[in-house]
Amino acid sequence: MGGAGFGWLEIVLGAVGLVLGVIGKSNRSSVVISIGLLVMGVSHLVAKNYRGTISDVGGLILLFGLGMMIAFARQNRAKKGKNGGR
Repeated sequence: MGGAGFGWLEIVLGAVGLVLGVIGKSNRSSVVISIGLLVMGVSHLVAKNYRGTISDVGGLILLFGLGMMIAFARQNRAKKGKNGGR
């Protein structure tokens, strides 16, 4: 699968994640990761002059979403510890 194939795959996965976020089936961090996937997918389909910049922006969005996911997981674990495991 070439670069365009991966681009379309990322766009489809990002769109599915975005739809799941809109209908309330996933959390905010997953929606941010989906947006990052969409941007990364688009970067595979644009001209080579802009590909690196758009790919970097998509990577930053992905990292931000992953950071949000880790932060939410740590908050939930801390809340469970305070409530005695409930």
